[in-house]
Amino acid sequence: MEKNKDSEIKLSIIIANYNARELLRDCLKSIYENPPRCTYEIFVVDDFSHDQSYEMVRDNFPEVHVSRNERNLHYARSNNRIFDKARGQYIFLLNSDTLMRPEALDKMIDFLEVHREVGAVGSKLLNEDGSIQWSVKTLPNLWSGLFGARSIITRLFPNNPLSRRELLHMSKNMEKPFAAGYVSSASTMFPKEVIKKVGYLDWRLSYHVDADYCARVWEAGWEVYYLPDAEIVHLDHKGGTLVNPMRRFKSVLEFHFGSFIYYQKHQMKSWIHPMTFLVVGGLACRFVFSLALQQSRELMKKLKSN
Repeated sequence: MEKNKDSEIKLSIIIANYNARELLRDCLKSIYENPPRCTYEIFVVDDFSHDQSYEMVRDNFPEVHVSRNERNLHYARSNNRIFDKARGQYIFLLNSDTLMRPEALDKMIDFLEVHREVGAVGSKLLNEDGSIQWSVKTLPNLWSGLFGARSIITRLFPNNPLSRRELLHMSKNMEKPFAAGYVSSASTMFPKEVIKKVGYLDWRLSYHVDADYCARVWEAGWEVYYLPDAEIVHLDHKGGTLVNPMRRFKSVLEFHFGSFIYYQKHQMKSWIHPMTFLVVGGLACRFVFSLALQQSRELMKKLKSN
């Protein structure tokens, strides 16, 4: 798989893991069952898991470069720790709750080899039942809160024209590659030169880390593309990130905090601009509503279990 000389490594695969031992095992097995044609290396960063994930990789996958954080550092910091260690010409961020499909890695590499103007390419993500995951979108904007993937309007009326404009898999030709606002960090490949120019993932962000990074790729002069014929299964939220009520509460908080951070970085004109007050007020109302909805779900789960 791997050669000693840095120049001979074509692809570096980085997997950040948290309490997802069995999913991680299946993910690694799927890569070895569907490897790229080129030389490659795999890094697993275990984010202070308590389920023996680190030991599982160390004992069962000796070729993998595995490390364990000294404390829970979360997704962005875990990946950032490997950016400078990765030797590949291309860097591939992959979630631990994924399953590699045949030729997916080759298709992504081939696309980047031909299209030098592209700084990030995302694969098609499939749900476990084979349906298409909502993983390619416009960059976050004011309409995203009303008609994005998390919107009640979109859930109830997914084919409305405004939601189709935000969720690009609904409106684009899924037979060929197309430019995207952003693609999911569950499966995104970058030329290493892009990462050197754009820098590290923003450690403050969780749900918006991919949108922020793709926005920065666009701002640096490269394009972001979605590749429909490269397919990877994403077992979304089956890992260890939403395992208990407190973690699920934090996820609601992180989403809304991240929304404001993204707005501040990429769209805010000033703290006293009327749009800033509108965004802060809208996010506050949305947070209260989302929190109430989350708590009602927790209550229903508790009642069902009793």
